[in-house]
Amino acid sequence: MAEAGTAPAPAVAAQVLYRKWRPQTFTEVSGQPAVVRTLRNSVAGRSPAHAYLLCGPRGTGKTTLGRLLAKAVCCEAPADGEPCNICASCRDFLDGRAPDLIEMDAASNRGIEEIRRLKDRVGLAPIGGQFKVYLIDEVHMLTSEAYNALLKTLEEPPGHVIFVLATTEAHKVPPTIISRCQRFDLHRLPLANVVERLAYICDQEGFSLDEASLQEIARAASGSLRDAINTLEQLTTFYGASPDLEQTREMLGLNTDARSRELVQAALSGQLADALRLIAAVKDDGVDLRQFGRQAVAYLRELLLVKAGAADALDVPLDQLEAMQTLAAGVAVTEILAALKSFSSVEFREGVHTSLPLELAVVELLAGAPDAPRAVASPPAAEPKAPRKLEASAAPPAAAGAPALAAAPEPLTEPETLPATPAPVIGDAGELLEQVRAALKETNKQVAGLLNGSCEVLALGEDTVTLGVYFKFHLDKLQSAPVREPIEEAMSRIAGRKLSIVCEMTEPRSQPSRARKTGPLANAALDLGAVLVEDE
Repeated sequence: MAEAGTAPAPAVAAQVLYRKWRPQTFTEVSGQPAVVRTLRNSVAGRSPAHAYLLCGPRGTGKTTLGRLLAKAVCCEAPADGEPCNICASCRDFLDGRAPDLIEMDAASNRGIEEIRRLKDRVGLAPIGGQFKVYLIDEVHMLTSEAYNALLKTLEEPPGHVIFVLATTEAHKVPPTIISRCQRFDLHRLPLANVVERLAYICDQEGFSLDEASLQEIARAASGSLRDAINTLEQLTTFYGASPDLEQTREMLGLNTDARSRELVQAALSGQLADALRLIAAVKDDGVDLRQFGRQAVAYLRELLLVKAGAADALDVPLDQLEAMQTLAAGVAVTEILAALKSFSSVEFREGVHTSLPLELAVVELLAGAPDAPRAVASPPAAEPKAPRKLEASAAPPAAAGAPALAAAPEPLTEPETLPATPAPVIGDAGELLEQVRAALKETNKQVAGLLNGSCEVLALGEDTVTLGVYFKFHLDKLQSAPVREPIEEAMSRIAGRKLSIVCEMTEPRSQPSRARKTGPLANAALDLGAVLVEDE
């Protein structure tokens, strides 16, 4: 109880972990070595740029790097580009009251008036250091008028001003803004870097988590360190300082992962009875069967990558990877593809608590139903085994019309032609371009429209696709990062391997629509690079 005449001390909210352990030097930043080295060198050489654009997914360090750059350029005695964290300016940054760092959230301050107020303050001299840094987060949210108001100031700011723009959607930032900045693309953090940072925080906070639990947290965060630290805090708040692996998986919603893998293994090895018993047990436990099916599809995708020789693209524990390699060695690619198509086409129209859709998918896969004929091969083993057969009664092959069982899986000779997700088999290069355009229509209609009649595939190589472009205007567009990157991403996803595009000018093979639409206006537009689009 407080003494008479003494006011009780105000309650102070505990600082969340991701803010408490935000890196305070460039050395502490995880997973972005190229960006960190460039920024440190610019500070050490006393030659920072007037504007930076930091792009990348959430939780990868954009705001952190912007604040570190501001602290380093304002530091009174930086050492090799690192802030000293001792001087008065650094102490102000550590205390969260740096007068020469002005942060603005463009998501809530996106209009022209906010940018005009910012321009009015740009001329003010720094208070404590040599530079004044303006950090604009989510800059892609600004309006067109706000961009225009910012443009001139961004191009020629006063010598004491540095702009740091951060965005998760770089393709929405106008090229006129991008061209006036040094652009850095931050990537999702590798699993090992996230685990290392989580282990350090656990050591400092007195948490006790095993390596497997940290890996599960890092994997669920999908390369976002902030998400991983938030998950760690939530986990330890609920279960205490020493949660075990089962509790970690339960909080992450991963407690059914093991059984989804068992279902895939039973289906690929032809164990129909085991697969049906497993589905029944999962249903009896009240598990969401739609989510359970999705987990089976995700595991099949990983298995396909292992079979194709792309296991290095997966972030999975070593023991799980070894089990997948063993399973993949015993099945053919066609079997994995058939299982992917079966499980990914499951629809729970009657609700997620009926197991019939999953059961039908397994039965059709293994029985070779007429509407979904599939060959199921026997996995190789150390000792000879009898030909695999279904563990449920079935009509003779001649009567049922099912395909004959393959004697042994064919070796995979060209893994690069396999899709990484259930998708139509690519028949030719032109079909690949059409599939890419169809995929982009769902996510980026502007880029999809650019592919409509402006180019053709000249060559499809192992890791490159050569596009012949008809007009210089389209060539420049396709070679720009905001257009090239989504095309390459969609192309790689559909083809199942990493692809990049190379563009060169070429004459169109045919342009029948020119003959139908003529006239001075149409001809002038065509000469400037316009493309005639068929009515859909």
